[in-house]
Amino acid sequence: MTRIFSILLLLILTPGTCLAYTSNNLYKQLDLYGDADKRKIGFMNQFRESWAEVQNATGPLVIDGDVLGYWQGYADSKISGDKKEGRDYGGFKARLRLNWKPVEDGQLFIQLQGGQADTGSNPSSRGMVATPLNSLASRTTAGGQASISDVLYTHHFAKDKFFVTLGWSEPESFLDANRFAGNGRTQFTNTIFNNEPIFDLVDENHPIIAAGYSPVEEFKFTFLAQSISRSALPRDQQKQGFDDLLDDPFLGGQLTYSPSFGNLPGNYRLFGWTNTYKQTRLDGNGDSANWGFAFNMDQNLTKDFGIFARVGKGNSAVNNITWSWSLGTNWQACIPGRDEDVWGVAAGGVQGNKHTANKDMEFHYETFYQIKISNNFSIVPDLTYVSNSLANNGNDDIVFGMLKFFFSFSTP
Repeated sequence: MTRIFSILLLLILTPGTCLAYTSNNLYKQLDLYGDADKRKIGFMNQFRESWAEVQNATGPLVIDGDVLGYWQGYADSKISGDKKEGRDYGGFKARLRLNWKPVEDGQLFIQLQGGQADTGSNPSSRGMVATPLNSLASRTTAGGQASISDVLYTHHFAKDKFFVTLGWSEPESFLDANRFAGNGRTQFTNTIFNNEPIFDLVDENHPIIAAGYSPVEEFKFTFLAQSISRSALPRDQQKQGFDDLLDDPFLGGQLTYSPSFGNLPGNYRLFGWTNTYKQTRLDGNGDSANWGFAFNMDQNLTKDFGIFARVGKGNSAVNNITWSWSLGTNWQACIPGRDEDVWGVAAGGVQGNKHTANKDMEFHYETFYQIKISNNFSIVPDLTYVSNSLANNGNDDIVFGMLKFFFSFSTP
């Protein structure tokens, strides 16, 4: 045990030795359907030998993590008749993850994350936009508290054709992944591009069970059920995630088709979900359960250039946003000699509900450029433009600038 703690301390004190590895979804972390990312490790031989000794005692064990620092700024704007002064603020977010295979086909995954940010300056908390611009703000607080966000055990069957996962996590860990728009740390920051916005607003970390089946390599079916807190109801009608686990569960499912056209991979996903408990309708006509469905795709057109798209619809009876769309590009090595850099451009919109004061479509435009300094460090400048902010064409347009610094590490 002393040796393991010593190695963890060494990881923290020697950041230049490891590789970037991260994803908002956990498909790659949990090796679902046998589809794990390959890690390119840069450890010294002496450390490799030490870690091999640890694994001789524990079995296959990998510890990885990342740290993100960012600055975001925006100018003055008038929203709903009130002047919102511009702000400049920063924050950081860190994650530490453990992947351990106690048996040949089983994997335990634990993720600890937290961070610190000026949450009061976030444009979403100030009522300036209909959908959050800064997906990095989740799991961060003004005080910098940390928490265990995910504890999952996954067992694989029939040479990875089946899996069952049980533990504590969020539905986005299993649904709505995207290669080109799913990682807010090094890709788009705006939540409208990283996940379907209505689905993104209802997910919570609670007890969850997920299962999947892949009859052939091109097709994958994923299903999940999760305990919920009834967070849309008044406080006296809410519950804790571990209370009455089977009451009003969150249910979701996804079909993924992953063809290859020559050497050009692609993924096409159709998923749906429902929060089965009833909540008050915006039109005042009783109550209704929340639900949604969405389509999501990413496709390489050349070896280095690809496109992505999303479109989603939610229950307009209970959501301030009724439907959304987004599309964009991903271009690697667009500058000669910069083979690992990535440039992304995207546009999207969310439609406000006709039963609210904000019933127009809010448009989002974003571009980022990931400058890959090394295998484990990137700098990512990002620019976002929002028109019809807060889904109201009477509000000012807003320009947001961001600069991200991303570092990550992994054991062999």
